[in-house]
Amino acid sequence: MDRTQGEFYGMESWGLGIYGEIDAPERLVYTDYFSDADANINENMPPTRVTLTFEEVEGGTKVTNRASYGSEEALKTVLEMGMLQGMTETWERLAEYLDSPQD
Repeated sequence: MDRTQGEFYGMESWGLGIYGEIDAPERLVYTDYFSDADANINENMPPTRVTLTFEEVEGGTKVTNRASYGSEEALKTVLEMGMLQGMTETWERLAEYLDSPQD
């Protein structure tokens, strides 16, 4: 668990990802849903359509993450929940992990 989560520390959260396209090794497309522990989709929360693209660049791979929503209101809902901060922290943690020595 991550103690930097503030008031959310120790709380459970669940999600369900359903892959729509897998074009290895260049692209993944999936829909990310809010759900419960039994994978029941929360219909009151907007799903996110995620497109990940992978591009070889000198010295590694460039990953582009594009998230889209069905409406401006859906986007506003997740932004108000702190989605941008959460995603930023997720990518920062991945970068830290990739920069750390691997056994």
